[in-house]
Amino acid sequence: MEPWRAQWTVARWRDFLGEGESESQLAAIRESTHTGRPLGPQEFVEALEKSMRRRLSRRKGGRPANSVLDQNQGALDFE
Repeated sequence: MEPWRAQWTVARWRDFLGEGESESQLAAIRESTHTGRPLGPQEFVEALEKSMRRRLSRRKGGRPANSVLDQNQGALDFE
């Protein structure tokens, strides 16, 4: 708590909380709350992913493409 106390006094913390949030900040908070993903800079999210050994950032949607052809399946010939 010492680093926090060194930066924030009671009056400064009260002023900070009284400022409120902008619409863009509220939208970001709502999106992170809805998706369950962490809110913060990319470096912060990457550090969380590393410490938790889990992917937290958004990935491309949809089903992954089949990159390897199954040699056991033959091609159909309709001629």
